[in-house]
Amino acid sequence: MKMAISTRHRWPSVPQRILYLMRCGAELALQLATSPEVLDELEGSNFKSGDTDTLYADPVLSAKQRRAIRAGTIHWLNAVIERPDQPVSAFLVEEAVLGISELYPTQAAQVLLNNARSVQDIAWQYWMKIVFQLTQDPLELQQLLEISSVSINTFIDDSLQLGIERMQRDVEARKSGQLEEQRELISQIIAGDAVDLAGAERLLNYPFAQTHHSAIIWSEEIDTEISDLEHLATAFQKACQQAESLKILVSPSVVWVWAAAEFPVNEKVLEMALKNKENIRISYGEGGNGVDGFRRSHLDAQAAQRVLGRLKSNVQLVSYDRVRLMAFLAKDAKSIQHYSGHVLGDLAQAPAAVRQSLHAFLECGCNATEAAKRLHTHRNTLLRRLAKAEEMLPRPLAENRIQVAVALEALYWIL
Repeated sequence: MKMAISTRHRWPSVPQRILYLMRCGAELALQLATSPEVLDELEGSNFKSGDTDTLYADPVLSAKQRRAIRAGTIHWLNAVIERPDQPVSAFLVEEAVLGISELYPTQAAQVLLNNARSVQDIAWQYWMKIVFQLTQDPLELQQLLEISSVSINTFIDDSLQLGIERMQRDVEARKSGQLEEQRELISQIIAGDAVDLAGAERLLNYPFAQTHHSAIIWSEEIDTEISDLEHLATAFQKACQQAESLKILVSPSVVWVWAAAEFPVNEKVLEMALKNKENIRISYGEGGNGVDGFRRSHLDAQAAQRVLGRLKSNVQLVSYDRVRLMAFLAKDAKSIQHYSGHVLGDLAQAPAAVRQSLHAFLECGCNATEAAKRLHTHRNTLLRRLAKAEEMLPRPLAENRIQVAVALEALYWIL
């Protein structure tokens, strides 16, 4: 839900010529506002911690923030085009604000403030480039930059205030209700806090004295039906061959689920359930015993989810065991492409069937017969593809097997 409110400020008087330039600049900027490159840069400034190399890569929250950045930018630009002589009304995309509130319950307001200022700094750099294209007159530049600064700062400040007020209302609303109690209890367990296990089992109606599988089911699309997420949660329960499970609706876009881990997760059940559900994804962790295993399996699922988020992968189903190496290595897709291009040479750009053949061959211990079975292809076809792949490598495979295997594994998640 998007909200906008009017602001009433004592607004500076600005010459018509400057207002005309302001409108022209907004019209030019509107063409940039939907550019994926610009949105990537604006979004990339979000969720920076004290360690500026760390980016919180939750893909659901990232998608919400991306929509909010785009909508807020377009709102300001359209308002300036229509009335450059007036303050722009505050603007709020509720799903983005509430997403921050859910994931950062104790520091949501500070995260919202930091994100807004980071986006503002980058947007201001783009705006200045546009302004200097509009006029070279020193006085006009000064006046145009001054009114632009006032307009942008006022808009950001008013929007922040609106967002913080919405967060406060959400916090008050979440103080009651069993679902919120369950969410709070789960958060404490995942954080490693000591809890009354007997009381926790009663509230959750779920036993801890067993081995657990945990999954995260989520969508990055705004129009996903909660019933679809719940259907996938039930599918995960069936994939674990269990009659019961613990399902927690974290938000309209995310469901957490736990089930007893007596058996391995049957991925075929999940793959069938995901058919025609292109906007939904599932990550799951390794089985773990007791309350610590309950927590560890969820953190594994979360780590797998974040790998997909960082790499902008379109893979729908992922286990932590499958991406353990990527969770350790991956910083971003560009770094992986650079590394893979260096190791694989021309093979990095080869047809997928050629890369997949070598990937399967290495995973099967360099056993061509087993690799052909895995790929459901004839052994001679596989051997031809392997020969082609080796021709493309910059170094002989026998001298560089480990790095080639890592590079192929990395490319699988981003191509």
